[in-house]
Amino acid sequence: MHTDAPYLNSLKAQEPKVLKDWYLHTFPALMRQASRFFSQEAEQMTAVHNAQLKALKNLSQFKPGSSMEAWLAVILRNELIDLYRRQHKWRWLSFEAKHEVALEPDFDRQMDLEIELQKVEAVLSKLSPTTRFVFSFYVYEQQKPQEIASALKMNVQTVRWHLKTAKHILKNQLSHD
Repeated sequence: MHTDAPYLNSLKAQEPKVLKDWYLHTFPALMRQASRFFSQEAEQMTAVHNAQLKALKNLSQFKPGSSMEAWLAVILRNELIDLYRRQHKWRWLSFEAKHEVALEPDFDRQMDLEIELQKVEAVLSKLSPTTRFVFSFYVYEQQKPQEIASALKMNVQTVRWHLKTAKHILKNQLSHD
């Protein structure tokens, strides 16, 4: 993606063609990230659109030449945290995003990985919403327990308990299959 000054100026000027191209380029990756936290497409789209609007509003803070995708991922992660904090009544979360599996020369191995991923997603869908949310930050966002606790305003020991619970359930459920 272009991140040079003329492109950013076009975005700031809200030129329709540039905005459309930017939106179409950034939307799929952001949706994949949001789908790791919310199973409902409406919730995913709300988070992504809010993140995109915040990015456009704060475009002056973006440093030309740096990674637009990484910058947007941070904005979306913060939006997801905000949504977490605002919600009093949790809805079930799932990991319906299909993760990129590296192309393997061995087709059977690739299919086995896809089947394993489906099994993991099925087990994760049975976790409590908070446990799933904490686990997704740990696994997919590679956040440390202290960072998760700070972001979600939880005790670090509570975060560790959720991680331990998720790992224990995954291990037990997957070993029985």
